[in-house]
Amino acid sequence: MKIGREPLQAWTRELGLDMVGVASAERYRDIEPQWNPLSILPTARSIIVFGKSIPRSLFRGIEEGTLWMRVDRYLPPRAAYSLCRIFEDNGCLAVPCSPLAPERWPDGVAAGDDKPAPNVSPDIQVAAQLAGLGEIGYNGAFLTPRFGVRQALGMVFADAEIDPDEPFPAGTLCPREKCLACVRACPASALSATPVTRTVGEESFPVGSYRLEACRLCSNGAFPDTSCAAAPPNRLAAACTRACIACLEDSGRIATGYRAPFRRKPAWGCDTFEA
Repeated sequence: MKIGREPLQAWTRELGLDMVGVASAERYRDIEPQWNPLSILPTARSIIVFGKSIPRSLFRGIEEGTLWMRVDRYLPPRAAYSLCRIFEDNGCLAVPCSPLAPERWPDGVAAGDDKPAPNVSPDIQVAAQLAGLGEIGYNGAFLTPRFGVRQALGMVFADAEIDPDEPFPAGTLCPREKCLACVRACPASALSATPVTRTVGEESFPVGSYRLEACRLCSNGAFPDTSCAAAPPNRLAAACTRACIACLEDSGRIATGYRAPFRRKPAWGCDTFEA
């Protein structure tokens, strides 16, 4: 069944969401079954990724060093559930996806020799870049032209045919090795200036690698991943990502109407074992 972009935009606005993009299921034909939405819904034709802005004020206390708040990278399940209900009301099948750390899976016995082990966990950042919403930055945060790092994401898979977006080109928002503000901002030197390669669709690009033993003990705004103790922490409010917020705003690479800059004084920071 064909679903137009205008109805999809209207549905997501009704749910209070700020952005939506669509990746064609064809872009997943070569993805390993363990990370492939087609392992969950083989008839899927569209991978829909949506997001809601995170208020800039949630980062202010951590930026000042006075109030620590967990800033969630992923939306609660309600939005995905509600969107799936709307698809079903319009005669389409849709499956919600609640992103969890990939380090948690696989965890179980495969249902058959031709099946991946439970649970299949597609990478929501890869899906969001394939859906044209933004790019994975050097420090691993997902960046969009409208909000920079300040959005929480959600995802559903549908058997509806929806005109897809073009993948977002890497390097549009994050200059990567030409910038490295995130690397310089980490007091524990957990983020390396020597990149590794990340591939999204047909494009490969450099991203930084972390010393996880230092990163998990970060006292500069990171929080443990609640879905898996072995996973990297949630760095959305950490020193590396807050430096990215300031860099994106000051450079004019994202749209912002704020009168005052995000960073108003030199950044504070503690080495991993100083706090």
